[in-house]
Amino acid sequence: MKIFKIINKFLLGLCVLIFVLLILQFVVNSKYTFPEPHAFQGRYIYNPYRNIDSTKWVRANFHAHTRKFFGQSDKARRSIPYIDSLYKSFGYDIISISDYQFINRYESKNKWYIPVYEHGYQYYKNHHLVLNAKKVSWLDFPFRQTLSNKQNVINNLKKDPSALITIVHPTYRKALSSNDLKYLGNYNCLEIANHERLFTASYDTVLSNGHPVFIMADDDCHDLTNIKEVNNSFNVINTDLVKDSILNALSYGRSFGVKLNASTFKTNEDKREAFLNLPEIDKITFQNDTFRVSLSQSVKTIKFIGQHGIEIGKFTDCSKGSYIFRKEDTYIRTEIECNDGTLYFLNPLFRYDGIRLTDFVPTFNVFKTWTWRLTFFSFLLLIFIIWYRKRCITVKK
Repeated sequence: MKIFKIINKFLLGLCVLIFVLLILQFVVNSKYTFPEPHAFQGRYIYNPYRNIDSTKWVRANFHAHTRKFFGQSDKARRSIPYIDSLYKSFGYDIISISDYQFINRYESKNKWYIPVYEHGYQYYKNHHLVLNAKKVSWLDFPFRQTLSNKQNVINNLKKDPSALITIVHPTYRKALSSNDLKYLGNYNCLEIANHERLFTASYDTVLSNGHPVFIMADDDCHDLTNIKEVNNSFNVINTDLVKDSILNALSYGRSFGVKLNASTFKTNEDKREAFLNLPEIDKITFQNDTFRVSLSQSVKTIKFIGQHGIEIGKFTDCSKGSYIFRKEDTYIRTEIECNDGTLYFLNPLFRYDGIRLTDFVPTFNVFKTWTWRLTFFSFLLLIFIIWYRKRCITVKK
């Protein structure tokens, strides 16, 4: 009988905990007003590659794990120096370890070191990379999140304005819908590729709704021994190898993402050779409404993609491509497919008013938030009054 009492108390405690979490997530949580977004517009064209220095391209990965979620195993501890040596052997200049809810400072001796961690610990994988993090935030919501829940998490991470926030694997476990991507704001980058997936459709949804969000591509590796997870997706950034310069370049889009065709490699030696043979981007220019890209060698295709992800220009078997930005174009981004299947994703050029990159940002809705809260607490107070009155009547009898 004693065991049943323990089980009953445990189940009661679990039910109370779930009830409290539901209240915190869906009742007490901050509510936001989301302005109706629109496509990029304005007389001016924002060009992230303006005045880049072709001698300052560096290779970086910001999304890799050595730590298990609920602790650091001996294997994970041993893998920290290994991840450093492995990425260095492939010519990486910036090597970041983005453990879950933990800032790994192994690389902190380097001038380029940026403290980073992956935020999020619920099943539905609403996760973010937090670059230049001062501390770990533990605010998250365990159940399927509302749009306001998701915005609240982003805004909480952005309390430090120097932090750079990247939404990672946006469609994994249906973390973010097209509607979420349409309205969410106040973040910097979106992961367009990792070791196993592409998120180009998600990115075009973001851009088509006028959000000035830039590209990141990272491995998101969890198993360093798996050739399909390591050294497959990375960032090429136009920057000095100093933290502030790197963050500035990512914030303003002076970078591009690369995803290798991992299926073609059997060993790391094969992959290293492929790295050496990748074409370099010689020039990226925008002049007289014409955007031009030139590479060091011929590639399979150069595609130009516009509003709603529609392909609006294509060159084949070439080392150069160009596109004239038309009056009806809102943004233009470029995808390059190399002869071995490697993909390059360039950041977009888009219209703006010459001052601000965006006109609409989700705002905290004071009235709606406190209406929900006061209604709920008034309901609790009413229940307490009814219970108290019944109790008084019972005592008098």
